[in-house]
Amino acid sequence: MAELAEQTAKLALNDKAPAKAGKAKKGSGAPAPQIERPEFIEHRNRIFEELYQIQQDKVAKMPREPIVVTLPDGSTREGMSWETTPMDIANGISKSLAKRLVIAKVNGVLWDTLRPLEGNTNLELLDFETEEGKTVYWHSSAHVLGEACELHFGCHLCNGPPVENGFYYDISVPEEFGRAV
Repeated sequence: MAELAEQTAKLALNDKAPAKAGKAKKGSGAPAPQIERPEFIEHRNRIFEELYQIQQDKVAKMPREPIVVTLPDGSTREGMSWETTPMDIANGISKSLAKRLVIAKVNGVLWDTLRPLEGNTNLELLDFETEEGKTVYWHSSAHVLGEACELHFGCHLCNGPPVENGFYYDISVPEEFGRAV
């Protein structure tokens, strides 16, 4: 983790990407507003891609060893460290479980469904019907809403947590859209 933090600190924070104009979709009714894509979007995407590649390189170097995955009912599945994911285990159990899967819990810690398992583990597969599954789903949905607001309306995000029955985002809209949105 220290290595990742060090490499993160080295990333240039003042790079600027050219802004891009939005385009209206054909046949969608009213024309889409023409906005300049905020410069920070490209910068944020570039930082993500750099960090993602650092993580992928780290995972590629990790030793592959057989692991045992223990499910809540006590049954076990075999896997390979740094390759097998919670989604792989879910697919091996049932395609419908994999389609419903929102998040996993590995040794009591929430874990992305596509993140490789690192060693022997106790695994829970959580869908929307679980409290943690709902919270993660609403949290992710808030991010999707936030990005849509940024990209399509040029909004700036303020606060947007998941709440008991959904999610929201407080946003600041550009002046030209202030009355229409």
